[in-house]
Formats: sequence, C-alpha cells, structure tokens
Amino acid sequence: MAKYEGKCPECGKTHYSDRKGGIVVCNCWQRCQMCGAEMDPYMPDLAMNTYGLDEKRDLAVLMVCTLHFPMFFSTKKPVEVACT
Repeated sequence: MAKYEGKCPECGKTHYSDRKGGIVVCNCWQRCQMCGAEMDPYMPDLAMNTYGLDEKRDLAVLMVCTLHFPMFFSTKKPVEVACT
C-alpha cells in the first residue's frame, strides 16, 4: 500500500498517511519551544469572562510548561498537515 507524506510547516517533521489528502495533526504545538518538554494544558485560575477588554474575551494561551521560572505560556495552535 502506498504511503503519502506531508511536512509540517512549523517544525519540518514529516508525517505519513495511507490515504492521499489525509490530514495529520502534528504534535509540535504541545512541545515547549524553550526546552522541548511535553507541556500541560493551561487552565486559567479565573473565570474566562474576566479576561479581555471591550467585550473581547480572547485568551490565546493554550499550553504551559512549568519547568521554567517564570512559567512558559504557549499560544501555538494545532497544525494540520495534508499528506499528498
């Protein structure tokens, strides 16, 4: 069976799929950009409606690495890679 591949535009890692046009989610967004360790999902200590100004409630932080002081907060989102 043929394997199709795609390269992540963020980290350059090559992913493979059995189907042409298959979508693979790269896990590079879950890695700390400072040390490469697996990060934890970020859970804010306040309610979401307390963040933002002028009715904008965008909290961009998705992951946190607690191995650093101060902690490293990541705003990277999952990256979809199309395999062709």
